[in-house]
Amino acid sequence: MTVINRRQFAAAAGAALAGLAHAQTSGGRFTKSICRVNFPKQMPIEECFRQAKNAGFDAIEVPMLDEFVPTATADQVKAIGDQAMKAGVAIAALWVSPLGENPLNHPDAEVRAKGVEAIQKAIEFAGYLNCDGLLLVPGYVGYGSKFFQGYEVTYERITAELRKALPYAEQAKVVMAVENVGNRFLVSPLDARSFVDQFRSPWLRFFFDIGNILTHGFPQDWILTLGPRIKRLHAKNRRATPRGPQGPPGGLLEGDVDWKAVMSALVQVNYRGFISPEYGYNPDDPDQLKKLSAELDTILAMA
Repeated sequence: MTVINRRQFAAAAGAALAGLAHAQTSGGRFTKSICRVNFPKQMPIEECFRQAKNAGFDAIEVPMLDEFVPTATADQVKAIGDQAMKAGVAIAALWVSPLGENPLNHPDAEVRAKGVEAIQKAIEFAGYLNCDGLLLVPGYVGYGSKFFQGYEVTYERITAELRKALPYAEQAKVVMAVENVGNRFLVSPLDARSFVDQFRSPWLRFFFDIGNILTHGFPQDWILTLGPRIKRLHAKNRRATPRGPQGPPGGLLEGDVDWKAVMSALVQVNYRGFISPEYGYNPDDPDQLKKLSAELDTILAMA
């Protein structure tokens, strides 16, 4: 496993704190952000930054893919951070994408160790990018009708492996935020709250996806239960039925999310920070980015 030395940790800590200060000076309760997946895969990252800013977004989330592969050098990652700063956008979150192949609940300890190593590398990169938050999908109980690992053993393994990564996050002042996705893990707000609280650390938090939660709950309820444990927000909408969401997410205003209730809940728990629409790039809609920006403005005005 790669070891980060003290000098690298110190650099990461200083850069991460600078990124947090940058985000907090953007004005208002929320900072409008967008996700790299909203742009064509082949688009250069600096052009993504420029288009994001032109569409009214002040930040962007990026995955550890393409420009941010684990083998990227410090200088390469720092250069991308400089490009973002030049464009006037902050890096809202770094997605620890290698966990997809190295889940923390895998039965093979060596695979789990690679997952921890990926988080460690992401913490290092976050410092270079002036970013203080990571998005983690640490493992799957199952997906769809396919069962992978038991819920209890998943909970135990993920807890144990995140504890190994926590000292690196604490020293670098980078938050590891676990996201709710379709992984059949942390399926109630009480469960999610207990999971976060067991670490007793401000460096392990929750990355709350507003639309994803419609599979098994109501976002305003989750927000009120999780409260200050929420570090980052994904905004999307879905059509929900008693059997769960049907089809892919539509626009932010197309679905069953009660945005007024969601915004009220976020104000009640005093959430302040980034909120990022997460939609895949649609080549048939050249105005997609501007539409998402305008829809997000409408939602934020409800707060």
